[in-house]
Order: sequence, then C-alpha cells, then structure tokens
Amino acid sequence: MARDFKGWFNETRRAELMLIGITVIWGLTFALVKRSLDDIAPFTFMAWRFMLAAAIMLVLCARKWKGLDRRILVAGLLLGALLYGSYAFQTFGLQYTSAGNAGFITGLFIVFTPLLSVLFLRHRPGAKSLLAVGIALCGLWVLSVQPNMGINKGDALVLACAFTYSVHIILLDRYVKVHDLALLTLIQMVVLAVANTGSGLVFEEFILPPNAFVWMTVIICGALASALAFYVQGHAQKVLTPVRTSMVLIMEPVFSVVFGIIILGESLSWRGALGSGLIFAGMLLTELPDEIRIGVRRRCEKVNPSEPGK
Repeated sequence: MARDFKGWFNETRRAELMLIGITVIWGLTFALVKRSLDDIAPFTFMAWRFMLAAAIMLVLCARKWKGLDRRILVAGLLLGALLYGSYAFQTFGLQYTSAGNAGFITGLFIVFTPLLSVLFLRHRPGAKSLLAVGIALCGLWVLSVQPNMGINKGDALVLACAFTYSVHIILLDRYVKVHDLALLTLIQMVVLAVANTGSGLVFEEFILPPNAFVWMTVIICGALASALAFYVQGHAQKVLTPVRTSMVLIMEPVFSVVFGIIILGESLSWRGALGSGLIFAGMLLTELPDEIRIGVRRRCEKVNPSEPGK
C-alpha cells in the first residue's frame, strides 16, 4: 500500500497539487479584490500588489545576481509584458462586458493552450487531454455565461486576455527549463510593478491603499498570489505540459465561487454547482485512465501469476 502511494505521489502529482494550491489562493483573492476595488482603482491596486511582489523576490534573489544576463532579462521582460497585457486587456474589457462573459472568455485559455502547444512546442495533445478540455470548457460555460449573452468590444478585449495568457503559459514552459526560476519571476514582477504604476498614474488617481482591508488584500495578493504563485507555476511547468497546466489552473473559477459564498455572501446556483462539477470532472479525467489500467494490470497479475523459472 505504501509503495503504491509512493508511486502515485510522484513528481507530476506534487506539481499538480502545488498548482491546485495556487488556484485556491487565486480563488480567494478574487473575492478579496472584488471588495477592495470599491475603494481603490484597478491599476493602482495592481501597482501596489506587484511592488510588494517585486520587493519580496528582490530579497530572495539577493545572492543570484551573477546569473542575471541578457538572455534571462529578455525572457523575463517578454513574460512580464505578456502578463501585463493579460491583466490590462481583462481590466479594460470588464468596462464593456459582463463579469459572466469575462469569466467564460478568459477561461478560453484552456482552448488556446493546446493549439499553441502544437504550433510552438510540437506537443500534440492526446484524445484524453482534448476530451478533458472539452468537458472543462462546458463547465466553464455553465458556470460563467448568463442568459442573453451578447458580443461586444469588451468581449474582444477579454478574448485577447485569454490568448495572451496562453502565450505566457507556452513561453514559460520553454524558459523555466533553461533559466533560473527565481530571477525569471523577479523580472516579471518588476515589469508588472512598473507597468501598472505607470498605468495608474496615467489613467487613475494614484493613492495609497485607503484602509486596513485593502492593505490586507495587497499583502495577500502580493506575497501569496503573485510572488509565490508565479514562482510555483514556473516550478510546476518544469514537470507538467502546458495543456496539463491549463487544465489545473481552470480550477480557479471553482474556488472563486466557493470563496465568494464564504466571504461575499453570494449564493450557489444550480449553474454554479453544475459548472464547478464539470470543471472538476474534466481535471480528474486526465488522471482516471492511467489508474484504471494500473488496477486492471495488477488484477490480471494476481489471476495469472508468472510461473517460476520464466
């Protein structure tokens, strides 16, 4: 039994569980940020969030400066720019579309990622992965899209967000295998801090977090949902394929529903329950066939044991 568990709890499973932990944190911050944005503008909030994240990574990378070269700087700048674009497209898109539309369209990165994986990494997803993506996509539609969904320029902006985040997942898969992960994360956080600070100064009234709740949200988002989260994502993608990564990350809207109920007092509708269940089922589907084959093979070995001497 212990040997079976050790075999199951391998490096891949550990990476998946770490990513699930990150989706729990991101699901929690959705409710916290939603409440905080009543008191502070989006770019200003993100500026403080990523300034804290950059400061944390700066301390952690204090002894790694010798590894900083032009190649990792370019890689970090590109990844940071993609993340900033993803956040910006989503932020501006939300001004013109509903939260339901935005939630569904953003989740389309689970569709873009397999396509881009084939084009750029020559990773061809198997039928099991594609079926899992389809089930999770159905769940995301049920969870996010409300009746009478329309298409407008906000939808197009959020679609650009989904595409940009997919490109980030694909390029991160390449860069984490050849560059120092801590330095790569630091550069991304610095890019996000600088870009969001500039955007806040241009488009908003740039202020300090106005109350304790916003400060708490900045600290949780900066330390856990940014510095820790993007480092863990990079570490996990050393092991997981981009498609598998996207399948785990799609759990974020499920946890956002849970914490929305707990923190914001939102109710769970039948759409929320069904959609969350389908997303969870899609994620688990990629695990099930292998476990079934292992069980069948072991039962066959017990029924037809090998004869001595063979």
